[in-house]
Amino acid sequence: MRFIGGRFLIGLLILGVGMIMLLNNLVDGIEIDLNIGLILSYWPVIPLVLGLNWLIASFSSTGMEEGRKVFFPWGQFFTAVIAIAVGVAFLGRNLGYFDFDISLAFNLFWPVILIMIGINLLRGRAHSGGRGGQFTFMSGSEVGDSQPWKLESGSYFALMGGIEMDLTNAEIPNGETVLDLTAIMGGIEVKLPKDISVIYEGSAIMGGTSFKNNEDGGLISGRKIEQNIDEHTSSFIRIQARAIMGGIEITEAKI
Repeated sequence: MRFIGGRFLIGLLILGVGMIMLLNNLVDGIEIDLNIGLILSYWPVIPLVLGLNWLIASFSSTGMEEGRKVFFPWGQFFTAVIAIAVGVAFLGRNLGYFDFDISLAFNLFWPVILIMIGINLLRGRAHSGGRGGQFTFMSGSEVGDSQPWKLESGSYFALMGGIEMDLTNAEIPNGETVLDLTAIMGGIEVKLPKDISVIYEGSAIMGGTSFKNNEDGGLISGRKIEQNIDEHTSSFIRIQARAIMGGIEITEAKI
């Protein structure tokens, strides 16, 4: 079953209001009472429908997919639960079914977000032995070479800046190579060699991450994907991607 998305609902609402206004203004004998206040009271339907969409998607996106093992997206699940809770709470309040203190919700929101950001930044740091890495602040940088070069574990941090990484000519050493990627109000783009062995662990808070055709975003999101990983794998890249009010995109070279 395909659920209606929030963009569709907003578009339908605006279209309906516009048609009613047009009929009122141009057609004699037609007068439709347009109660804007009543229409606006139903805005919580949007996060409610979005939450249901994300909830269904979180259960349907687990398993094998184009040779990749996709784990349960707990971040998307929690985002869905929060969106549904917000939709139910505000819709019930607007329609008079129950009441609650809105200020309490806002007082809890930002401290919880800050705690989650702190936990997200503290977990899963790259191996201390890695000598790779890059830090950019309000600027851009590129990693990679047209000639073969050796890839090493390292942390790549983009703060209000951008990092472009091209690993198509990189020599992957034996064992595990950890790339710890953090984008805060910035962006990181990574191009991987085709059919490489990868363990991807992505999370986002008020941002977005993308691993090939798997995209996650929203208030809280997260996903783990394993590609070409089995008991015979001798070398692989572990990508730990975290985007905070920013974006990280992982793509694969076409050739």
